[in-house]
Amino acid sequence: MNFRNWAFAVILLTAPCFAGKCTSGDCQSGAIAGPYTAPQLAEYSSIGALPICQSSSCTAGSWSGDQIEGIDAQQNIGTQYQFYDNAGPDFDANIAVGPTVSGGNAQVLEWVNPGFVQAFDKVTGQPIFTFTGGTAAVPVNVAPIWSSSTQPECSNSPAGNVQVLFDRLDNEFVISRRIIYIVNNIHYYAWCIAVSSSSDLSNPSTQWYAYEYKMNSVVPCLPSSNNCTTGNAYYYFLDWPRIGTWSNGFYVTFDLQDPTAGYIDLGFEACQLDRVNIAQGKPSNPMVCYTYMVPEAQRPTLVHSVDVADIDSATGPPAGEPEYFVAAVNPSSAQQGGNGQGRCLSRTTPCKSNQLALFTWGTNGLTGPAPVRVNPYTPGCYNTSQPSQTINTYCVPEPSTNTNDIGPYGSASCGNYNTPCVDSLGDRLANRLTYNNLSSTTGGPNGEYLTLSHVVMESASNQRTGIRYYILKVASGKASVVVNSGGTSGPPDLQDPNHTLFYFMPSAALDQKGNLGITFTTSGPFCSNCQSQPHPAISVDVLPWGSSRFDAPVLIVQGAGDEENTNRWGEYAATVVDSSDDLTFYGVGEYFNTSQTGTVNCTKPSSECYTWQTRIFRGTASVLNRF
Repeated sequence: MNFRNWAFAVILLTAPCFAGKCTSGDCQSGAIAGPYTAPQLAEYSSIGALPICQSSSCTAGSWSGDQIEGIDAQQNIGTQYQFYDNAGPDFDANIAVGPTVSGGNAQVLEWVNPGFVQAFDKVTGQPIFTFTGGTAAVPVNVAPIWSSSTQPECSNSPAGNVQVLFDRLDNEFVISRRIIYIVNNIHYYAWCIAVSSSSDLSNPSTQWYAYEYKMNSVVPCLPSSNNCTTGNAYYYFLDWPRIGTWSNGFYVTFDLQDPTAGYIDLGFEACQLDRVNIAQGKPSNPMVCYTYMVPEAQRPTLVHSVDVADIDSATGPPAGEPEYFVAAVNPSSAQQGGNGQGRCLSRTTPCKSNQLALFTWGTNGLTGPAPVRVNPYTPGCYNTSQPSQTINTYCVPEPSTNTNDIGPYGSASCGNYNTPCVDSLGDRLANRLTYNNLSSTTGGPNGEYLTLSHVVMESASNQRTGIRYYILKVASGKASVVVNSGGTSGPPDLQDPNHTLFYFMPSAALDQKGNLGITFTTSGPFCSNCQSQPHPAISVDVLPWGSSRFDAPVLIVQGAGDEENTNRWGEYAATVVDSSDDLTFYGVGEYFNTSQTGTVNCTKPSSECYTWQTRIFRGTASVLNRF
């Protein structure tokens, strides 16, 4: 493994806790290397980069009960403000919620690929952003936040994997995205981040502080590139970014994929950004990064798509507390052969894992992984039993899926691309990894907690999926399991009690009383005797603190159509807690009222190419059942 122009210290930390013969978990000899640094390209402050709609016509999306319609693919069709996603049907909807402050307005900020945002007033539900001179509120591109002259990559390049969060330590919104730009036919990467100068996005004086970091000094060179000097690709592809706020910085993680080998995962990268100076619009210290990678002969890595802890409570971490990172550990090389790339030994019994991988970033930088033992699980749709097939995570059916292609583990399925179905993303943790520092005098939670969730296989007979969830208690870089679903004792997985619907795309968060809220999507195959078909729908459910059972699930919106022109359902659902009361859950999800079937001429608005819609909802644990 070659790195170019990295004259910094290198730390090689094998994982002794995974050494020796293993029956489940990561048997790979992963190693951490770093630190590596990337200076900021430029700092830029802008006022009015996202124009605010002042017209009385800004009424679309007003709250109906406790729901509003979010960004939709075909908003304002036929007007000069029409919006549609012309960068592809795969998008990443996620939200952040600002606090209600006396004398000011408060918003919910939503972002979708390739970089469109809209802010919705928390009281009226009205959207606030428009185009320059516009008289109707519409989603707008974030590109003008960055300078076209000093930050051209962030300002002018298409973006993917967009994320937004609310930084509770500095009372600001944070938006971030990875950029790909091309020089002499070689792909390079930049990281773009911007923060708002206040929590009120409707205030014309609110500024955006924007930063760009070119990543070529921190991303590993591909082995085939001869130290980043030859070939059509020099660097590992940066995929699946995550971002979190911590006491000593913003932290981001990326998967490292080999674009010359089918974008196979070889490891991940974690980086720290200078939150203190970024929050004030001052020049920042360089980005600092570490990599975790497995040897090329052992790939793909079984640990990837790492979630990074984001503060979700009024109280932050104690002084000196390291930042936390958690990943699922895909079923082990001991079971699969070929260090995870080969097939399971059984055509009828799915492989299982019983670990999560915990990393921390403290005074010595990134360290880990340390195993966190959990109830055994098979990742959602994780079917590796077919000859000449790589790991498959596609199996979630829609009514449009051919029922003959919904088979048991070890058989052909919609995941083999015969008919439309959806990726469960079961080989990775879901967005988000929330951090809560809570105290209670009435039997509630006391201490520091992480919440997380992922999709698992519930039945091998049809590969039906459900949601596994955890609450981990953490302190001083250590973690213990408080809540672990899916075992013989404790709470069950969140799944369809009728054993028909597939549950996927979860996002979990914890309120100050310890109630666990999960936003998720349901979908199912065609039903010949059903009055209505189980098209993908958005739901939410709450596990009260100390309870072994969820409340009854709440349907937010039932779709009336399918996504048929792609097998991707975005990458980020989101559940967040309102920082004003630490009790109100906000969530967002995707649905279809008209099937999305088109595959051609998708650079123009079409009822077939882009029909996705998003719905934002809110409610406390005690009132969610009133929807």
